[in-house]
Amino acid sequence: MNESYLILIEKILYLLEKNEETDASALAWETEWKQHEIITMLQEMAEKNWLSTYEIDMCCGAEYIVDHVTEEGKAAYTAAKQNQSLLS
Repeated sequence: MNESYLILIEKILYLLEKNEETDASALAWETEWKQHEIITMLQEMAEKNWLSTYEIDMCCGAEYIVDHVTEEGKAAYTAAKQNQSLLS
């Protein structure tokens, strides 16, 4: 799991724990990354089966929302954190 994914999944887990919004707009606000970057990363992470997301079509485009982090996602996150701590 690359560092960007690691940062994003940490934000997602934090927001889910607090019952906060987990849409691409909220994640862009939390990370200070551009919304289109967040959407791309969410799509990539969903393809890896790390996240369960859904898309809401809106008049001005689509919004991506994270429903939950999958068990595979949690395992990948834990492994990445362990590897990160071993390297420091």
